[in-house]
Amino acid sequence: MMCSINSDSFTFIGNLKVFSFGLSDRGKMREKNEDMFYVDDNKRIYAIADGLGGLPEGALASKLAIKLLGKSIAKERHGRLNLEHIFNNINKSVYLEGKKVSGEVGIGTTLTVIHLKRNFMNIAHIGDCTAYICRNKKWRKLTSDHTMAEEIRSRLAPGDDIEIPDYFSHTLTRCIGQQDEIETDFYKKTLKSGDRILMCSDGISKTLTDEELHKETIEANTPEYLIRSLIKVANNRGGPDNSTGIAIYVS
Repeated sequence: MMCSINSDSFTFIGNLKVFSFGLSDRGKMREKNEDMFYVDDNKRIYAIADGLGGLPEGALASKLAIKLLGKSIAKERHGRLNLEHIFNNINKSVYLEGKKVSGEVGIGTTLTVIHLKRNFMNIAHIGDCTAYICRNKKWRKLTSDHTMAEEIRSRLAPGDDIEIPDYFSHTLTRCIGQQDEIETDFYKKTLKSGDRILMCSDGISKTLTDEELHKETIEANTPEYLIRSLIKVANNRGGPDNSTGIAIYVS
């Protein structure tokens, strides 16, 4: 499902009922929306792609990534998704398309995908869109941002504290489409009744703090209310970037 369309629906996974909602907004500062999202409750697959604004044709990159994801899912049988294979194929296609449209500069996008299967959640991730889980009111970030800022923090010794330029938080070290090979992060987590999962682009995650996202997720009664609230807050704070979110509630 593309970024200009929202989704509010539910599906069953065994005895677990899953409600979801996705929405994307251009924000207040960008001329166009370069985020795309995908919601498929039948296949239980959810994804966000954020085209790189520092490169040409960010919207083309994210749109192509989501389009190819949808085609790959349609070909799969019995829910046997090989996310590594899918990510590699998407990267290759975006990389080749970038060579056509912008020569040596190329195009690029982030891509984060969640697949719910039985009582598990499989995540494939590259870039700085973020996935969180709220379980028993406790908050946990499920993905790592592939940015210069996070790379520097990961190398610091315990207790070290240095000032990291703000733009390092927006400078990606990994993405789809810039190289012919990629390194994708994969995670597998259990899924339990009461879980609330939030996926969002950095227009939300870098405008609200983790504490604010946690509070909003606990207080929102429905996935739709949560996502609309987060986008509203982001826009009230200037809407510096495109804002896209998907919420998945398990009951």
